[in-house]
Amino acid sequence: MAGRWSGLNRQQHLWIAASIWTLVGAGLLTMGSVFWFHFPYLGDLDPRHLSIGAIALAVGLIKGKLVLDKTAGRVIDRVDGLQEPNPLKSIFQMFGAKTIGLIAAMMGIGIVLRAAGVSFEVRGLIYLAVGAGLLWSCRRYWISAFEPIGQSVQDA
Repeated sequence: MAGRWSGLNRQQHLWIAASIWTLVGAGLLTMGSVFWFHFPYLGDLDPRHLSIGAIALAVGLIKGKLVLDKTAGRVIDRVDGLQEPNPLKSIFQMFGAKTIGLIAAMMGIGIVLRAAGVSFEVRGLIYLAVGAGLLWSCRRYWISAFEPIGQSVQDA
């Protein structure tokens, strides 16, 4: 039975990575909007909230470009060499220790912020920034999932 199972292919790995980053990014962006702008009540759409929210989004996009794009590039490069037939093990191998550490650190920071009683507004700004960065960088996975093996998405 083990000989018949070939594990996940390149496109499936990239779809999984893209889906995770897209869903988490969209969730954080949504929660950040709720916490910072007090959606769905539209309570804080004044110029101050809009400008500070825009700064948080800009910081997130910069983080996406400088940090998360590199992380996505490493993961995409790693996918081509995966040989693990076990799908769960191959997903962990795909992300690698650095990426899993980055994910764990970001989750840990979120837990600490909640436990420390940091205000919804501050958490909202952080969620806006991280969500924007993840959504910016998930495009690398989506593009790679649809391109032939061997092409690069360095300029995406």
